[in-house]
Amino acid sequence: MGFDQGGGRASGSCAPGEARGLRLERELDIPMTIKRVLVVDDDPSVRIQLQLYLETLGLAVETAEDGQEALSKLEQIGYDAVVTDYSMPVVNGLAVLKHIQEKYPSLLAIMMTGESDGQVVEEALASGARACLFKPFRPKDLGQVLRW
Repeated sequence: MGFDQGGGRASGSCAPGEARGLRLERELDIPMTIKRVLVVDDDPSVRIQLQLYLETLGLAVETAEDGQEALSKLEQIGYDAVVTDYSMPVVNGLAVLKHIQEKYPSLLAIMMTGESDGQVVEEALASGARACLFKPFRPKDLGQVLRW
């Protein structure tokens, strides 16, 4: 499972190699108008847990099991935010971010990763992610990013 159930706190920035927490490119100016979120992860337990948690916040949540499915859903449905895993088969999270940056630049994109490599984070932020969550993380850490 990709989540920390403990009482650890996410911080505003993480040193490269830190395995959990939150890294923000900059302070986010996200309005409280986020209503529809797409969660993309090849791990079904991550998708389900995030979906259930985000629904408790009153958000409409859809899921995709890989980047290819996410790209298809992005073309069909309007979302306010996309939360995508980095490492997935077929189409990875960086490709999803680049697509979002090119076609939907105002869409809030958040990367999740189990990678501890700081370069992954830099690539994600350069590809349009506004935040990067390191697995394992608490679902409420994602809620904090969405309401920043």
